[in-house]
Parts: sequence; C-alpha cells; structure tokens
Amino acid sequence: MKQIAYYLLFTFLLTYLAHGLLAYLTANNLIAFNAFIGQLLFILGGSSPTIFGIVFILRNASTNTENQFLSRLFSYKHKVVIWVFAILTPVLIGAMFQVTYLIFKDHTMTAPLPFYLFFFILLISILLGGLEEVGWRGFLQARLMPGKNLILISIVIGIIWALWHIPLFFIESVSHYDYNFLPFLFGAIMFSTYLTWLYAITKSILLVVMFHAAINASASIGFSLIFEHSVLAYLLLTLFTLVGILLIYATPNNNAVVSET
Repeated sequence: MKQIAYYLLFTFLLTYLAHGLLAYLTANNLIAFNAFIGQLLFILGGSSPTIFGIVFILRNASTNTENQFLSRLFSYKHKVVIWVFAILTPVLIGAMFQVTYLIFKDHTMTAPLPFYLFFFILLISILLGGLEEVGWRGFLQARLMPGKNLILISIVIGIIWALWHIPLFFIESVSHYDYNFLPFLFGAIMFSTYLTWLYAITKSILLVVMFHAAINASASIGFSLIFEHSVLAYLLLTLFTLVGILLIYATPNNNAVVSET
C-alpha cells in the first residue's frame, strides 16, 4: 500500500501543478493554451500516470519483472473479438448516448466527422490519453488490494481517475470545461469497469491503452458521452455501468487479482 500511496501522491502532484498552472495562466491571458508553454504544461500534466507508472514498476525491479512488464505492455496476441471490443466499445457507447438524446430530448448532434478519421485520431490518442493506462492498470490495478473483488477495484480506480482530471475543468480550451463533474465521475467509473475487466482477462496493457484511446477518439468524431445533470444521462450511465459490472461478475475468479511486483 505504501507504493500505491506514493504513486498517487506523485501522480496527482505533477498533474495538479502542471494543469493548475496552465489553468491560472490561460484564465489570466498570460499565455495561450496552444502556445508552446501551454502545450508543454498540458502534456506534462497528462503524462504523470504514465511517467510514475513506469518509474514505480521498474523501481528496484528484477530482470524478470522488467520482462513481465514489457510483455504486458506489448501483449497483442489476443482473439480478434477482444480487439474489436477494445477499439469499438467506446464508439458504441458514445453513439448510443447521442442517438438516445436525439430521440428523447431536444438535442442537436454535432455533425460527426467521417468514421475513417476515428482510426487516425485513435493513433494520436494513444499518446494523448491512452498511455495513462500504463499507470492506472499496469501499476495501480495490478497492486491495488490484491485478492479483492474486481468490481470494487474498478470503482476505486474510476473515482481516482475522475479526481485526477479536476484541473481540466478550469481550463477553458479543454472539453472538460463544459462538463458537470458528477456525471463525469459516474462516466469514469463506468468506463473503469470495462477497462478493469479487459485488463483482468488479458493482462495486456496494450489493449487497455487502445480502449482508453478509443474513448478519446470516439468523442473527437462526435460519438461522445453527455455529461450533464439529467435523468436521461444518469440512466444511461447506470445502464452501461451495470453492463460493465456484469462482465466482471461473469468472469471466473473475479475475486482473484494477481499482485505483480
């Protein structure tokens, strides 16, 4: 638990400093978000789960541990259906949000970008978001409460993940600026159930990186979740969270979380 505490401390500290400073500088028109310093602070803050994930995984690691980490990082030999799940599930969930809002609410969907752009944005999103999973799954899930229920672990990591994003809610040039935090928190928990399940059954950091990147890429082409205080938003978030929980519950030995050193 000490390693986990230090990991979270350093991860939050770097992100809150970098993104907090960025929020202050842009709010006071001291720099532009797209300026070099602005982008540097944005990338630095967003990279903290990856940076400290690698540091804590490899800190005092044996050669065998390093090999295990590299094996999980580049683990790609999985069934096609698992790859399809990892890449297209966020698109499906986002599309269902948008379509449901079109049907039941006075909602104007921004014209989606051509779907082929999803795969181009997906590659970019691996670096700008996806690699967070080196820390969230490759380090934190592997060490958080060994032997405990995966459903609980998915909820805990989802809450941590949402809280880590808080400084982005104060940066006007970032999409989070227009979100309501409570539905965003539920959305993070919801996606965390799928990511937790995917990593538990594959032990592949690469697959969860792709899933995370797909969340960002699908939102970029117009298939995004809607983070507002409405009954419909909370119903959809609850529905998709229950599906994720059922996936975990149906997994054999879902209480057995391997502790990796």
